Amino acid sequence: MLAIIKITFREALGRKVVLISLILAAAFLGLYGTGVYYTAKDLASHPNPMLAQVIYPQILSFGLYFGGFIVSFLAIFSAAGAIASEIESGIIQTIIPKPVRRYEILLGKFVGISLFMVLYAAVFFAVISMLMHFKTCFELTGQWHALALFALQPIVLLAVTLCGSILLPTIANGIVMFMLYALAVIGGVVEQIGWLINSTVLQQTGIVASLIMPVDALYRKIVHLLISPSNNPLQAIQQMGPFGSMSEPSVWMVVYAMLYVVFFTGLAVYLFGKRDI
Repeated sequence: MLAIIKITFREALGRKVVLISLILAAAFLGLYGTGVYYTAKDLASHPNPMLAQVIYPQILSFGLYFGGFIVSFLAIFSAAGAIASEIESGIIQTIIPKPVRRYEILLGKFVGISLFMVLYAAVFFAVISMLMHFKTCFELTGQWHALALFALQPIVLLAVTLCGSILLPTIANGIVMFMLYALAVIGGVVEQIGWLINSTVLQQTGIVASLIMPVDALYRKIVHLLISPSNNPLQAIQQMGPFGSMSEPSVWMVVYAMLYVVFFTGLAVYLFGKRDI
């Protein structure tokens, strides 16, 4: 299985989608860094501590929100054809007859892509954090926990996408996974609106969407970890908007997300073992 992990990791690095994602990431971080720089410069020339305490969290949330989108984009496209494309091309026929069990192939691909995605997500998170820290001196709390959750987001998508790759063709799988991701994002926004207007129906709708795909719930947890403690009187304002988190997801949602990964990875192993190739 170690050989499959190494091969998968190298393949992940060599995919064209990685180059596209790196270009998107560089463009985004360049624009984001420019925005952070000039915002900090203007607030420094016209000091307003209260305004800074409101604006900086919004900028941080914006960066993490769209940064998570780019990382998720890469996770889906890296795994959408992990199994399906090899079945369609016949490459899988040259691997299975060898003394390698099917679960080793599946888990090797999962671990190989996961290592790459964790590295990619960690670098992305670190760049955003450093931009905020060095340009604005905005104090971030719980960075290590937030980093772990940021890296967990693509792993959640990876587990489901890998499972879908056994059942669906590459393009169909990619479309379905993006629809699931969109469902999570829309559900998260609906839940925030529900908390803002005190609508139980909207809140519950968002929670159901998080149970179907918990990626957005992880993002909301990250925002709560990074932005000021609960005793800050401005926190309610800091957390407002589509990028904020009016209600902090519980630690059980994080546990659920990890069990979600285990379940879909196990399901993928089972389905691949039963797949007629």
